Amino acid sequence: MKKPNFFLVGAPRCATTSMYLYLKQHPEIFLSLLKEPIFFGSDLSRQPLAVTDEAEYLSLFAEADGYPAVGEGSVFYLMSATAPGEIESFAPGSKILILLRQPFEMMQSIHALYLRTGNEEIADFGEALAAEPDRAAGRRLPPGVYFPEGLRYRWEAHYAPQVKRYLDVFGPERVHVTIFDDLRDEPLRAYRGILEFLGVDPEFEPEFDERRGTDRIRGRVLRQMRNATPEVLKKVKTGKRAHMGPKPAVPPGLRERLSAELRPEIDELSALLGRDLSAWYA
Repeated sequence: MKKPNFFLVGAPRCATTSMYLYLKQHPEIFLSLLKEPIFFGSDLSRQPLAVTDEAEYLSLFAEADGYPAVGEGSVFYLMSATAPGEIESFAPGSKILILLRQPFEMMQSIHALYLRTGNEEIADFGEALAAEPDRAAGRRLPPGVYFPEGLRYRWEAHYAPQVKRYLDVFGPERVHVTIFDDLRDEPLRAYRGILEFLGVDPEFEPEFDERRGTDRIRGRVLRQMRNATPEVLKKVKTGKRAHMGPKPAVPPGLRERLSAELRPEIDELSALLGRDLSAWYA
C-alpha cells in the first residue's frame, strides 16, 4: 500500500495545523484525513487518538496514488527520541518538515491547550512550570492526564537536540525547518520554500484565510471521509475539540525570566540552523 513520503513532525503549537491546511490545498499533495495519527514515537505515552495498527495507519493513504507528495503531520514526533529512526525504517527516503516558534510562546500555548483537553489542571502557568520536577517523577499528575511528557514544558522547548536527531538520521538535504516568524510575516514565501523542498509546483497559491481555505478542501475531505474506517472517523471527530481558545494570564516577569533561562537553547539552535534567532530572546 501507499506510504507517506513526508512528515510534518512539529513542534506543537507552531502553526502546523495552518500549514496542514495550506498544503492540503495543493493539487499535488495528499495529506491524511487524520492530521495527527501519532503512529511513530514508541518511547512516548500512547495518546488516546493515536493510530497503533499498521493496517489502519496505511488506510489513511489508500487514495494517495498519483500524488507525488504524500504526508501526515504528528507534532509529537519531534520530541520523540525513537521517531526519526522508526520513520526512516518504515518510509526510507522520506522528507521531514519542522516548524518552530519562540519557545515561551509555544510553551504558553501548549499549556493552554492541555488545560482545555484535561491533560493539565494547574491554570497558573508559573505554577505549572514549578511543578515540572514532580511531573517528571510521576507525581502531581492530573486525573485526566493522557500525555504526561507534555507537562515537561521546558523539555518540549529544547528544540536543538530534537532537530539534531532528525538531521542525524535524514541528513540536512531531507529536513526543512520553517520559523514561525517567517510564516507569519511572509506566508507565501515560506510556503513556497516548503513546496520547493517537497518537489511540487512552487507557484501554487493557497488560500491563507482559514475559513476560505477550509471551504477549498471540503470536497477532498468529504471524499476521504466516505472511504475512511469507522475507527479513523471517530478519531477525526474527537480530535477537533478544544483546538482554539483563550490563554491564561502570564504572571508579571515570567516571560522575561524564562526567555533568559532558555537563551542558551536558542543560541544552540541558531548555531545548528545557521540562523540568527536573537529576536527570540525577549
